[in-house]
Amino acid sequence: MLAALRGEKTDRTPVASFMTGVTSESMGLCGFDWTRAHADADKMVALAAAAHLHCGLDSLKLPFDMTVETEALGGAIDFGTPDTLPQVRSHLFDDPCELTVKPDILNKGRIPLVLKAIGLAAERYSPDAFVVSSIVGPFTLGAKLFGFDNFFEWLLLEPEKLRDAMERLTDLCCMYAAKQVEAGSDAIQIGEASSSGDLISSNTYRDFIAPYHRRLSAAIGIPSVVHICGSVGGHLPYIGETGVTGLSFDEKTDIGQAVSILKGGTALIGYVDTLNVLLDGTPERVYERSLACIGAGIDVLNAGCAWPAHVKNKNIKAMVKAAHDCIHR
Repeated sequence: MLAALRGEKTDRTPVASFMTGVTSESMGLCGFDWTRAHADADKMVALAAAAHLHCGLDSLKLPFDMTVETEALGGAIDFGTPDTLPQVRSHLFDDPCELTVKPDILNKGRIPLVLKAIGLAAERYSPDAFVVSSIVGPFTLGAKLFGFDNFFEWLLLEPEKLRDAMERLTDLCCMYAAKQVEAGSDAIQIGEASSSGDLISSNTYRDFIAPYHRRLSAAIGIPSVVHICGSVGGHLPYIGETGVTGLSFDEKTDIGQAVSILKGGTALIGYVDTLNVLLDGTPERVYERSLACIGAGIDVLNAGCAWPAHVKNKNIKAMVKAAHDCIHR
Protein backbone atom coordinates (compact mmCIF):
# COMPACT_ATOMS: atom_id res chain seq x y z
CA MET A 1 0.00 0.00 0.00
CA LEU A 2 2.76 2.46 0.89
CA ALA A 3 4.59 1.69 -2.34
CA ALA A 4 1.43 2.25 -4.37
CA LEU A 5 0.72 5.56 -2.65
CA ARG A 6 4.28 6.66 -3.34
CA GLY A 7 3.98 5.80 -7.03
CA GLU A 8 6.49 2.96 -6.77
CA LYS A 9 6.27 -0.34 -8.62
CA THR A 10 4.19 -3.01 -6.90
CA ASP A 11 3.59 -6.70 -7.63
CA ARG A 12 -0.15 -6.05 -7.67
CA THR A 13 -2.65 -3.27 -7.12
CA PRO A 14 -3.68 -3.02 -3.46
CA VAL A 15 -7.39 -3.01 -2.64
CA ALA A 16 -8.61 -0.65 0.04
CA SER A 17 -11.48 1.23 1.53
CA PHE A 18 -10.49 4.82 2.15
CA MET A 19 -14.08 5.66 3.03
CA THR A 20 -16.53 3.59 5.05
CA GLY A 21 -16.17 -0.09 4.16
CA VAL A 22 -18.75 -1.88 6.31
CA THR A 23 -21.58 -4.10 5.10
CA SER A 24 -24.65 -5.55 6.76
CA GLU A 25 -23.15 -8.98 6.16
CA SER A 26 -20.00 -7.97 8.03
CA MET A 27 -22.13 -6.62 10.86
CA GLY A 28 -23.80 -10.02 11.05
CA LEU A 29 -20.44 -11.79 11.15
CA CYS A 30 -19.35 -9.53 14.00
CA GLY A 31 -22.60 -10.01 15.92
CA PHE A 32 -23.48 -6.32 16.16
CA ASP A 33 -24.18 -3.35 13.88
CA TRP A 34 -22.44 -0.03 13.63
CA THR A 35 -24.96 1.76 15.86
CA ARG A 36 -23.15 -0.03 18.71
CA ALA A 37 -19.71 0.39 17.18
CA HIS A 38 -19.82 4.20 16.92
CA ALA A 39 -19.37 4.51 20.68
CA ASP A 40 -17.25 1.43 21.48
CA ALA A 41 -13.58 1.31 20.46
CA ASP A 42 -13.30 -2.50 20.46
CA LYS A 43 -16.44 -2.91 18.37
CA MET A 44 -15.34 -0.14 16.01
CA VAL A 45 -12.05 -1.93 15.37
CA ALA A 46 -13.73 -5.32 14.93
CA LEU A 47 -16.20 -3.94 12.40
CA ALA A 48 -13.53 -1.93 10.57
CA ALA A 49 -11.38 -5.06 10.24
CA ALA A 50 -14.19 -7.27 8.92
CA ALA A 51 -13.58 -6.51 5.24
CA HIS A 52 -9.87 -7.23 5.72
CA LEU A 53 -10.48 -10.51 7.54
CA HIS A 54 -13.44 -11.83 5.54
CA CYS A 55 -12.97 -10.28 2.09
CA GLY A 56 -9.21 -9.80 1.78
CA LEU A 57 -8.92 -6.01 1.72
CA ASP A 58 -5.44 -4.65 2.35
CA SER A 59 -6.76 -1.96 4.68
CA LEU A 60 -9.20 -1.14 7.40
CA LYS A 61 -10.87 2.23 7.86
CA LEU A 62 -12.26 4.01 10.91
CA PRO A 63 -14.26 5.86 12.11
CA PHE A 64 -17.27 5.24 9.90
CA ASP A 65 -19.05 8.61 9.94
CA MET A 66 -18.30 12.30 9.41
CA THR A 67 -19.81 13.77 12.57
CA VAL A 68 -17.04 13.25 15.15
CA GLU A 69 -15.62 16.78 15.06
CA THR A 70 -19.04 18.45 15.02
CA GLU A 71 -20.18 16.40 18.00
CA ALA A 72 -17.01 17.30 19.94
CA LEU A 73 -17.82 20.98 19.38
CA GLY A 74 -21.30 20.51 20.81
CA GLY A 75 -23.35 19.73 17.71
CA ALA A 76 -26.49 17.59 17.86
CA ILE A 77 -26.07 14.26 16.06
CA ASP A 78 -28.60 11.79 14.71
CA PHE A 79 -26.74 8.49 15.19
CA GLY A 80 -28.58 6.71 12.41
CA THR A 81 -29.72 3.12 12.04
CA PRO A 82 -28.12 -0.21 11.06
CA ASP A 83 -28.61 0.96 7.44
CA THR A 84 -27.59 4.61 7.76
CA LEU A 85 -24.66 6.54 9.18
CA PRO A 86 -24.83 9.39 11.74
CA GLN A 87 -25.67 12.86 10.44
CA VAL A 88 -25.44 16.38 11.86
CA ARG A 89 -28.94 17.56 12.85
CA SER A 90 -28.36 21.29 12.33
CA HIS A 91 -25.55 23.79 12.05
CA LEU A 92 -23.85 25.00 15.21
CA PHE A 93 -22.46 28.49 14.48
CA ASP A 94 -23.50 31.58 12.52
CA ASP A 95 -20.18 33.45 12.45
CA PRO A 96 -16.51 32.38 12.37
CA CYS A 97 -15.78 34.30 15.56
CA GLU A 98 -18.03 31.84 17.42
CA LEU A 99 -15.62 28.99 16.68
CA THR A 100 -12.65 28.88 19.03
CA VAL A 101 -10.30 25.96 18.59
CA LYS A 102 -8.59 24.94 21.83
CA PRO A 103 -6.48 21.84 22.54
CA ASP A 104 -9.10 20.49 24.94
CA ILE A 105 -11.36 19.79 21.94
CA LEU A 106 -9.36 16.57 21.57
CA ASN A 107 -10.76 15.38 24.90
CA LYS A 108 -14.38 15.90 23.96
CA GLY A 109 -17.10 13.82 22.36
CA ARG A 110 -15.95 10.67 20.60
CA ILE A 111 -12.50 11.96 19.68
CA PRO A 112 -10.75 10.07 22.54
CA LEU A 113 -12.66 6.93 21.59
CA VAL A 114 -11.62 7.21 17.92
CA LEU A 115 -7.98 7.74 18.94
CA LYS A 116 -8.17 4.67 21.17
CA ALA A 117 -9.66 2.65 18.31
CA ILE A 118 -6.84 3.72 15.97
CA GLY A 119 -4.29 2.52 18.51
CA LEU A 120 -6.07 -0.80 18.95
CA ALA A 121 -6.32 -1.29 15.19
CA ALA A 122 -2.60 -0.63 14.71
CA GLU A 123 -1.74 -2.96 17.57
CA ARG A 124 -3.94 -5.81 16.33
CA TYR A 125 -3.70 -5.61 12.55
CA SER A 126 -0.64 -3.64 11.44
CA PRO A 127 1.37 -4.36 9.32
CA ASP A 128 -0.93 -6.97 7.73
CA ALA A 129 -3.62 -4.34 7.21
CA PHE A 130 -3.04 -0.69 6.37
CA VAL A 131 -4.78 1.41 9.04
CA VAL A 132 -6.67 4.35 7.51
CA SER A 133 -8.30 6.93 9.76
CA SER A 134 -10.14 10.05 8.70
CA ILE A 135 -10.88 13.66 9.37
CA VAL A 136 -13.51 15.89 7.79
CA GLY A 137 -11.79 18.38 5.53
CA PRO A 138 -12.04 22.07 6.45
CA PHE A 139 -14.49 23.09 3.72
CA THR A 140 -16.90 20.22 4.34
CA LEU A 141 -16.56 20.63 8.10
CA GLY A 142 -17.39 24.31 7.68
CA ALA A 143 -20.55 23.45 5.76
CA LYS A 144 -21.60 21.21 8.66
CA LEU A 145 -20.71 23.66 11.43
CA PHE A 146 -21.92 26.91 9.85
CA GLY A 147 -24.62 25.53 7.59
CA PHE A 148 -24.25 24.85 3.89
CA ASP A 149 -26.26 27.94 2.90
CA ASN A 150 -24.30 30.29 5.17
CA PHE A 151 -20.95 28.92 4.05
CA PHE A 152 -21.76 29.31 0.38
CA GLU A 153 -23.21 32.79 0.91
CA TRP A 154 -19.89 33.84 2.45
CA LEU A 155 -18.10 32.33 -0.51
CA LEU A 156 -20.03 34.65 -2.84
CA LEU A 157 -20.54 37.76 -0.73
CA GLU A 158 -18.11 37.75 2.22
CA PRO A 159 -14.96 35.90 1.16
CA GLU A 160 -12.89 37.21 4.06
CA LYS A 161 -15.37 35.68 6.48
CA LEU A 162 -15.00 32.38 4.66
CA ARG A 163 -11.20 32.58 4.85
CA ASP A 164 -11.41 33.32 8.58
CA ALA A 165 -13.54 30.22 9.04
CA MET A 166 -11.18 28.12 6.92
CA GLU A 167 -8.17 29.17 8.97
CA ARG A 168 -9.89 28.15 12.21
CA LEU A 169 -11.16 24.90 10.73
CA THR A 170 -7.75 23.99 9.34
CA ASP A 171 -6.27 24.55 12.81
CA LEU A 172 -8.74 21.98 14.13
CA CYS A 173 -8.03 19.56 11.28
CA CYS A 174 -4.28 19.76 11.87
CA MET A 175 -4.67 19.14 15.61
CA TYR A 176 -6.95 16.16 15.17
CA ALA A 177 -4.83 14.67 12.37
CA ALA A 178 -1.67 14.95 14.48
CA LYS A 179 -3.32 12.95 17.25
CA GLN A 180 -4.40 10.28 14.76
CA VAL A 181 -0.81 9.97 13.53
CA GLU A 182 0.37 9.70 17.13
CA ALA A 183 -2.24 7.01 17.79
CA GLY A 184 -0.92 4.80 14.99
CA SER A 185 -2.62 5.63 11.67
CA ASP A 186 -0.81 4.61 8.48
CA ALA A 187 -2.72 7.17 6.38
CA ILE A 188 -5.33 9.84 6.89
CA GLN A 189 -8.29 10.32 4.59
CA ILE A 190 -9.52 13.91 4.28
CA GLY A 191 -13.26 13.86 3.51
CA GLU A 192 -14.22 16.80 1.29
CA ALA A 193 -17.59 15.98 -0.26
CA SER A 194 -18.57 19.66 -0.30
CA SER A 195 -15.60 20.43 -2.55
CA SER A 196 -17.18 18.47 -5.41
CA GLY A 197 -17.11 20.03 -8.83
CA ASP A 198 -20.86 19.40 -8.83
CA LEU A 199 -21.11 22.09 -6.12
CA ILE A 200 -18.27 24.55 -6.63
CA SER A 201 -16.16 25.82 -9.50
CA SER A 202 -12.55 24.79 -9.92
CA ASN A 203 -11.51 28.41 -9.41
CA THR A 204 -13.26 28.32 -6.05
CA TYR A 205 -11.36 25.17 -5.15
CA ARG A 206 -8.09 26.83 -6.25
CA ASP A 207 -8.64 30.06 -4.32
CA PHE A 208 -10.54 29.04 -1.20
CA ILE A 209 -9.78 25.38 -0.50
CA ALA A 210 -6.49 24.28 -2.07
CA PRO A 211 -4.36 26.61 0.14
CA TYR A 212 -5.78 24.95 3.25
CA HIS A 213 -5.38 21.43 1.81
CA ARG A 214 -1.75 22.37 1.12
CA ARG A 215 -1.25 23.45 4.71
CA LEU A 216 -3.03 20.36 6.03
CA SER A 217 -1.15 17.83 3.90
CA ALA A 218 2.17 19.38 4.94
CA ALA A 219 1.22 19.11 8.60
CA ILE A 220 0.03 15.50 8.54
CA GLY A 221 3.42 13.91 7.95
CA ILE A 222 2.11 10.49 6.80
CA PRO A 223 0.25 9.65 3.58
CA SER A 224 -2.82 11.83 3.13
CA VAL A 225 -5.67 11.04 0.76
CA VAL A 226 -8.33 13.59 -0.10
CA HIS A 227 -11.68 12.14 -1.12
CA ILE A 228 -13.96 14.32 -3.25
CA CYS A 229 -17.18 12.99 -4.74
CA GLY A 230 -18.52 13.92 -8.16
CA SER A 231 -16.72 15.45 -11.10
CA VAL A 232 -13.40 17.02 -10.13
CA GLY A 233 -11.74 17.20 -13.55
CA GLY A 234 -11.19 20.95 -13.34
CA HIS A 235 -9.79 20.63 -9.81
CA LEU A 236 -7.08 18.15 -10.77
CA PRO A 237 -4.19 20.57 -11.48
CA TYR A 238 -4.80 22.33 -8.16
CA ILE A 239 -5.15 19.10 -6.19
CA GLY A 240 -1.78 18.07 -7.60
CA GLU A 241 -0.26 21.24 -6.14
CA THR A 242 -1.55 20.64 -2.60
CA GLY A 243 0.93 17.90 -1.79
CA VAL A 244 -1.68 15.32 -0.80
CA THR A 245 -0.37 11.80 -1.35
CA GLY A 246 -3.48 10.55 -3.11
CA LEU A 247 -6.85 11.49 -4.56
CA SER A 248 -9.86 9.23 -4.03
CA PHE A 249 -12.57 9.87 -6.62
CA ASP A 250 -15.63 8.33 -8.22
CA GLU A 251 -16.76 7.45 -11.74
CA LYS A 252 -17.84 11.03 -12.53
CA THR A 253 -14.19 12.00 -12.92
CA ASP A 254 -12.54 10.96 -16.18
CA ILE A 255 -9.74 8.51 -15.40
CA GLY A 256 -7.80 9.45 -18.53
CA GLN A 257 -7.72 13.08 -17.46
CA ALA A 258 -6.70 12.12 -13.92
CA VAL A 259 -3.88 9.93 -15.22
CA SER A 260 -2.59 12.62 -17.58
CA ILE A 261 -2.53 15.29 -14.88
CA LEU A 262 -1.70 13.45 -11.66
CA LYS A 263 -0.11 10.07 -12.45
CA GLY A 264 3.31 9.75 -10.87
CA GLY A 265 2.80 12.68 -8.53
CA THR A 266 -0.49 12.00 -6.77
CA ALA A 267 -1.72 8.43 -6.30
CA LEU A 268 -5.05 7.65 -7.99
CA ILE A 269 -7.51 5.81 -5.77
CA GLY A 270 -10.84 4.50 -6.99
CA TYR A 271 -13.07 4.22 -8.79
CA VAL A 272 -15.41 1.25 -8.97
CA ASP A 273 -18.96 2.62 -9.33
CA THR A 274 -20.39 2.32 -5.84
CA LEU A 275 -24.12 2.14 -6.62
CA ASN A 276 -24.51 0.76 -10.15
CA VAL A 277 -21.70 -1.78 -9.90
CA LEU A 278 -20.68 -2.56 -6.33
CA LEU A 279 -24.19 -2.39 -4.86
CA ASP A 280 -26.41 -3.49 -7.74
CA GLY A 281 -23.99 -5.46 -9.91
CA THR A 282 -23.01 -9.11 -9.95
CA PRO A 283 -19.57 -10.31 -8.83
CA GLU A 284 -18.73 -10.85 -12.50
CA ARG A 285 -19.55 -7.23 -13.30
CA VAL A 286 -17.57 -5.98 -10.29
CA TYR A 287 -14.63 -8.12 -11.38
CA GLU A 288 -14.71 -6.77 -14.93
CA ARG A 289 -15.05 -3.17 -13.75
CA SER A 290 -12.18 -3.64 -11.30
CA LEU A 291 -9.93 -4.97 -14.06
CA ALA A 292 -10.87 -1.96 -16.19
CA CYS A 293 -9.98 0.45 -13.37
CA ILE A 294 -6.60 -1.23 -12.87
CA GLY A 295 -5.94 -1.20 -16.59
CA ALA A 296 -6.81 2.48 -16.80
CA GLY A 297 -4.09 3.41 -14.31
CA ILE A 298 -5.54 3.25 -10.80
CA ASP A 299 -2.83 2.96 -8.12
CA VAL A 300 -5.12 1.68 -5.35
CA LEU A 301 -8.38 -0.07 -6.20
CA ASN A 302 -11.23 1.37 -4.16
CA ALA A 303 -14.95 1.97 -4.40
CA GLY A 304 -15.85 5.40 -5.73
CA CYS A 305 -17.39 6.36 -2.39
CA ALA A 306 -18.46 4.87 0.95
CA TRP A 307 -20.15 1.49 0.52
CA PRO A 308 -23.85 1.31 1.20
CA ALA A 309 -24.51 -1.18 4.00
CA HIS A 310 -26.25 -3.62 1.66
CA VAL A 311 -23.27 -4.21 -0.64
CA LYS A 312 -22.65 -7.96 -0.80
CA ASN A 313 -19.37 -9.30 0.55
CA LYS A 314 -19.07 -11.44 -2.58
CA ASN A 315 -18.83 -8.24 -4.61
CA ILE A 316 -16.01 -6.96 -2.41
CA LYS A 317 -14.24 -10.28 -2.86
CA ALA A 318 -14.60 -9.84 -6.62
CA MET A 319 -12.63 -6.57 -6.39
CA VAL A 320 -9.91 -8.35 -4.44
CA LYS A 321 -9.81 -11.24 -6.91
CA ALA A 322 -9.39 -8.85 -9.81
CA ALA A 323 -6.39 -7.23 -8.14
CA HIS A 324 -4.80 -10.58 -7.34
CA ASP A 325 -5.36 -11.79 -10.90
CA CYS A 326 -3.43 -8.72 -12.18
CA ILE A 327 -0.23 -9.54 -10.33
CA HIS A 328 2.16 -7.91 -12.80
CA ARG A 329 1.79 -4.20 -13.49
